[in-house]
Amino acid sequence: MRTLVPSETALVLGGGGAKGAYEIGAIAALNDLGIRAGSVFGTSVGALNAAMYAQDDMATAEALWASIRLSDVVSEESLAIADDAENIFDHREKLLEFITRYAQKKGMDVTPLMDILRKIIHEDELRRGSVKLGLVTTKFPSLAMVEKRLEDMEPGTLHDWLMASASCFPIFPMRQIGGDRYIDGGFCDNTPVEMAVRSGAREIIAIDIGKHRSHTQYDRRPNITYIRASHPLGGLLTLDSALTARNRTLGYNDTMRAFGRVRGVRYTFESVDAQGLFARAQDYVIRLTQLETALAHSNALTRTRESAAPFFSLLEEDLPEKADVIDYFLRGCELCAQVAEIEPAQTLTFAALRDELHAHLPLAKAESMLGSLLGGRVGVLFSKPQLDRKLIISCLYHLLLREGSFSPLALRTLSAFPREMLCALTLRDIL
Repeated sequence: MRTLVPSETALVLGGGGAKGAYEIGAIAALNDLGIRAGSVFGTSVGALNAAMYAQDDMATAEALWASIRLSDVVSEESLAIADDAENIFDHREKLLEFITRYAQKKGMDVTPLMDILRKIIHEDELRRGSVKLGLVTTKFPSLAMVEKRLEDMEPGTLHDWLMASASCFPIFPMRQIGGDRYIDGGFCDNTPVEMAVRSGAREIIAIDIGKHRSHTQYDRRPNITYIRASHPLGGLLTLDSALTARNRTLGYNDTMRAFGRVRGVRYTFESVDAQGLFARAQDYVIRLTQLETALAHSNALTRTRESAAPFFSLLEEDLPEKADVIDYFLRGCELCAQVAEIEPAQTLTFAALRDELHAHLPLAKAESMLGSLLGGRVGVLFSKPQLDRKLIISCLYHLLLREGSFSPLALRTLSAFPREMLCALTLRDIL
């Protein structure tokens, strides 16, 4: 890993409401990696986390996120609005209805949140500190983006600007500063990478927790490490202690993965013995290649690019361009874990993965069905109105154990289910 100089490194924290716990986990990982940013830029909840980062008080931030509830940040009479507020931006008819219903109230009463900010964020300390702070908000009604740096704010206005950046209208009320009104910065730039670019940062670490990915043009820039949540993080207002802890772990693991300290794409595997695993992974890739060739020769595949390589198309959906055979094997392991619904907020060893798969897959039931399958009744697995993918994969796994390979008839039958075949083949290498 290259050495990052703090004065040349910027941290960018995106908006996402209650999902901000993910950023706390990501920052913990950066600290464990010895990475310190000399400037930090945020939008909405990312601006709030950015202020605590610049203040060098992540212990307070972690304690706050571990205990905070929705009732801590909005008044009691505003709690009834929360259910109506969730996901309104995905449904225009609900957005209009929400605005009409709560026009007089002008959104939730966020006075408690402002009280928290005044208690834990100290403007004088930030102005004396060495870490530069910037945020994004949106002027209303022009919807013009406003980038505000701490040094450009009038003394005593930092908390107002933080609230302006996090005023997710119409859920939260607009924030008035001077003669202007402001709403959430996410309306313009939810992950302010470009603010960091304009600041002159040579290295940028961006944490994107928004529902919709932003700035995909920076995904492969060599000087920008762009970290996106590997799994859904919940709702904007879902402040639940278990979900918060899970999201923090995901943020930590995803960041460690981004810097090469652990392996995987959507799950996290302990740093593996690459030399010991290479031969096993290479055999796995060769077997998949051979089976794809057998599928083609059984006339089960058409000759389009994707269908001619069904297993590798599935594996390569999320793999980086320069993936090695170990990455391919681990991605196959992840697909099995996804089907088995194994919790992703953990660091897996192969022993732990085996235990989880045995616990989550109906392997014993599948083994009892093996006689019917060997009698040529493979199609019975796919005849139900709703497919039981766990059972299908478990049955195909036992079929492979007994027979060593799929028969030509089975290949033709199973060609429409490449994901299930791929998982069964991978299970044979895991269990």
